[in-house]
Amino acid sequence: MPLRGATPGGTTTGEPATPWPPELHLPLADLIATRLLASLPRPRRHGTAEGGARRRQPGLDFRELRPYQAGDEVRHIDWRVTARLGRPVTRLYEEEQEQHHWLLLDLSPALYFGSGDRLKARLACELAAALLWQGARHPQTLQIHGLTPQILNQKGPPLPLLHQICRHYHAGLARAPLHGTLTEAVTLLRARLPAGARLTLIGDHQVPPDPLCQALTALAGAHPIDYWQIRDPLEAGIWGQERLPVTSQQGPGWLDAMSPSFNRRYREAAARQHALCQAWLLPLVRRLTLLDGSQSLQAQWEAS
Repeated sequence: MPLRGATPGGTTTGEPATPWPPELHLPLADLIATRLLASLPRPRRHGTAEGGARRRQPGLDFRELRPYQAGDEVRHIDWRVTARLGRPVTRLYEEEQEQHHWLLLDLSPALYFGSGDRLKARLACELAAALLWQGARHPQTLQIHGLTPQILNQKGPPLPLLHQICRHYHAGLARAPLHGTLTEAVTLLRARLPAGARLTLIGDHQVPPDPLCQALTALAGAHPIDYWQIRDPLEAGIWGQERLPVTSQQGPGWLDAMSPSFNRRYREAAARQHALCQAWLLPLVRRLTLLDGSQSLQAQWEAS
């Protein structure tokens, strides 16, 4: 829902004050609950594992195969090789080196929009929480690009980071202009990211400007990048039988859902924007994921 006639409010504890409608609140308990999502298995994007024993063990790197010995873990038996050779063979692993995870959460005013009952910013915060829970075994750094930018480090349960996400979310409900751009936030990362660290970006669904592409290009050679973009359904197409008032840089206007020709042009423009996003970002990132801002994170998590 667009924020109309709202009054800024919020506290530093993660629980909102009172001026905002209840549906805009983001309780800390909701971010803690995403821990359950983070424990759910998610399908692989590039093929699937062939048999449970061949899946990569969390926190382990495969080293070699050797004949099974008494005391070896049964779950490490390679059943495919065992069947081929006629004798049990086990897979040996070694502990993987800790990989630092940096997460850049964009809480720009454009994220504080929703045509239904959920703001894009809220879904972005829930996604950030789920990813932080998922990486809790490794060192993590959360960088929030919002009204009061902040960088926080944590290893272990991310509860202190979740408190800060709530605080920044509620501060952003005022939709005040930010002091810097997302491009500047990404550019600063180049000197800060440890060698081999992976980077996750959560932001709005928009065609990246040239400076942002250049900043991502500078990072992509040394760091794996995952980019999550959030789009409201109204940004993909309009439906129904009504005229929606809007305001842009050109002034006030209307989205005329009753006009078939306007609907067609609107959907075509949205499709072009989506195609441009993919054309610019797919060569730069390891993974590009689009989420629907009107749907819950739970409904989209396993398929993302």
